[in-house]
Amino acid sequence: MCGIAGVLSKRGGNVAPLVGSMLFSMASRGPDGAGVSFEGQVIRSQSVADLDLGKMCAQSVIGHSRLAIVGGTCGTQPFRSCDSRLTLEHNGEIYNYKELKARIEGRHTFTTETDSEVIVHLLEEHYNNSCRDLLEAVRRTVAELDGVYALAIRDEATDTTVLVRDRLGVRPMYYAENEQMVAFASERKALWAVGFKEPTLRVLPGHALVIEKACTKPQVQVAGLLKARVMHRTMASAVAAYEDALVAAMKKRTQDVQRIGIIFSGGIDSVLVAYLASKMVPEVICYTCGVEGSSDLEFARQIADTLGLKLKANELSQDRVEQLVPELIRVIEESNAGQIEVALPVYGAVELAKKDGIRIMLTGQGADELFAGYNWYSCVAEREGYRKLRRRMAQDLSLLYKETLEREDKITMAHSIELREPYLDLYVVKASMEADLRLNVRPGDRFGKRVHRRLAERLGIPHDVAFRVKEAAQHGSGMHDMLEAVARKNGFDEEAITARYLTELQSKEKMGSSQRYGYLFEKESKLWVAEPHVQMYLDSIVHKGA
Repeated sequence: MCGIAGVLSKRGGNVAPLVGSMLFSMASRGPDGAGVSFEGQVIRSQSVADLDLGKMCAQSVIGHSRLAIVGGTCGTQPFRSCDSRLTLEHNGEIYNYKELKARIEGRHTFTTETDSEVIVHLLEEHYNNSCRDLLEAVRRTVAELDGVYALAIRDEATDTTVLVRDRLGVRPMYYAENEQMVAFASERKALWAVGFKEPTLRVLPGHALVIEKACTKPQVQVAGLLKARVMHRTMASAVAAYEDALVAAMKKRTQDVQRIGIIFSGGIDSVLVAYLASKMVPEVICYTCGVEGSSDLEFARQIADTLGLKLKANELSQDRVEQLVPELIRVIEESNAGQIEVALPVYGAVELAKKDGIRIMLTGQGADELFAGYNWYSCVAEREGYRKLRRRMAQDLSLLYKETLEREDKITMAHSIELREPYLDLYVVKASMEADLRLNVRPGDRFGKRVHRRLAERLGIPHDVAFRVKEAAQHGSGMHDMLEAVARKNGFDEEAITARYLTELQSKEKMGSSQRYGYLFEKESKLWVAEPHVQMYLDSIVHKGA
């Protein structure tokens, strides 16, 4: 995990100091090393603070800060191809890098043991030998990568930069453009640091953005999800295929790891990840967070005790929540109430892991979208049919990048921790789509995720744990009601709402399937729609900091 930043001047100005400002704004993404590339040169240092950019003068600079996970202390980016033509920066993890390296290392000089360096030489293979078009070389390269990534690739000879994002958008990449320059970074705050305002833009999942001579072109899709059709119409067949895919995904994400943390809510998604991790990693610590007395805390403790898992809990008071909210808005670069109330327990769990020196955490994100876990999915199946439900689920999966993944990437990276998402392994996604949707959810079903739950039972998790109906994170953790109380404490209630603000609120983007359409299928729809006065309180914090 790392931070990427770059500025390409349109008018020949010196942009080196700007890249320095961008890297400083997100320094927690890379405390273990930093580097910059400009005009065919690469400078590396032990930290962003040690980079001497004041003496540099260049009109095109890309910078990188490193969180060392794979490859030890040697592996500070950027990396150069053997012919020095290509420069690469990578944020993410490539799980098949050893196999890829074994195939090509006889033709290239490797200077590190990192997964990232493999990518630049793989690019070099395609660019020099099989095609002369950089975008096509990128397309062929990412087709071979099993993992998550945001890439910045630069060809100095043609003044071309390509930004690429993995298929599901697990790793972020933002960019902005004006008359003076194009800039790109792993977080929006880096763009803000050099004068850009919202709206900034995203590189979309599975897409590449080509920048030629500091001018952007329309994004092009270079990678999609593995194609799948229904292959499993019995529970036994679906569970067996899912087991093979999930166990393999967990092994990839725990190989060579001695100590790992789990974002743990007590729901089956995080329980299954923790249970499997405990069989693969010497030391596993689960971290949970909630309001004192909340159901998530109580169940997390009970289940951890039942399964013999080590658990640490962060109980947040009202004062602590009030203190955290402005920091959380800064970290996730978002003030949407639904996002904040879900982010609070995640932040609290990661905060504990940071104190323990944890460097890698696992999450259960993605299981609901893959195996039909949301309450409203059964209602969609009943009212609109399974074909429409499949389309709704596919849309939810396709939007996961901006509704969940970017948020949690920023939370963990604010604590210099890498987050890994085993349910979003491409082969797990494929296995879920190959199962008949009727196996997972039935009309009026209060459980959902039945293939997922049956696998948990098969692996040894008790039935009452595997089939426990869990409240949504914001309610199970108590954060929904707590945020409401904090808003009222600060003078924001129903009487504070104006007609003008309600009009503004209507134009805000709905985030998460609960806000987009899920509330339409729920009897208690108010549980899924943020109260206007709570949103007004959060927006007031943004205005104060502007």
